[in-house]
Amino acid sequence: MSQCVKPPLAAAALLAATPAFAGALLLPEGEGQLIATTTFADARKAYDRQGRLITTPPYRKFEAQSYVEYGATDWVTLVAEGGAMDFRGSSAPPGLPAQGSAPQYRGLGLGAIGGRIGLFETCGFYFSLEAGLRAASPAAQVFLDMKPGVQAEARLQIFHALEILDLPGFLDAQLGYRARGQNGDETRADLTLGLRPREDFMLLAQSFTALAPWRGGGAFVTQKFQLSGVYDLNRAFSMQLGVAAAPFGFDSPAERAIVTGFWARF
Repeated sequence: MSQCVKPPLAAAALLAATPAFAGALLLPEGEGQLIATTTFADARKAYDRQGRLITTPPYRKFEAQSYVEYGATDWVTLVAEGGAMDFRGSSAPPGLPAQGSAPQYRGLGLGAIGGRIGLFETCGFYFSLEAGLRAASPAAQVFLDMKPGVQAEARLQIFHALEILDLPGFLDAQLGYRARGQNGDETRADLTLGLRPREDFMLLAQSFTALAPWRGGGAFVTQKFQLSGVYDLNRAFSMQLGVAAAPFGFDSPAERAIVTGFWARF
């Protein structure tokens, strides 16, 4: 019988040098972290139901979000999220006369609360389960991925420390189910690869996928990629800067974004 290979100590120490990535691992009891992000996004085109890129009414969007984790015990990590949004849309594609009023919203966005528990660890792979509830005002729900009412979400999460070209890093994979999206119930798959080329700097490559295959009129698919860098100011605080884009999809906007973040451990 083959034995499991434990992750290299350099890779396992990755999280000790920076606020922990919001992923599958649990926080120690009494410790927490805050990740505050801002996103400047726009879209002038969208993918139709066949995945073809078409011109659509453009929009611009600014979002500010705060994500908090806290280790209630060694086996339960509490999570919460809140934010605000400023959405400015157009009623017609560029170059064409406007028809009707353009969609606009400024106010509070998503609110969410939940918890994560550890399941087991094998061969350096850590498994956990996270579940929670998401809600927003009726006015905000129109501009979020949710329908009236409260959404429930559950995620199976997997973390693995690794090395690539002698660089310490990690892989975090999440497979989830979200109820009551704008296009029906969704399955979601998020992947994050983190690499640390130097002790005070980490690269994050992320993929976010949402799929609603059960709605009428064809499947809804969004696929976004994000590349960012996280610079450690010290052991407690870090800054993040990155870009995001939707390179393909079905019946979804071709959004582009600039992302900034502030990470704090307490």
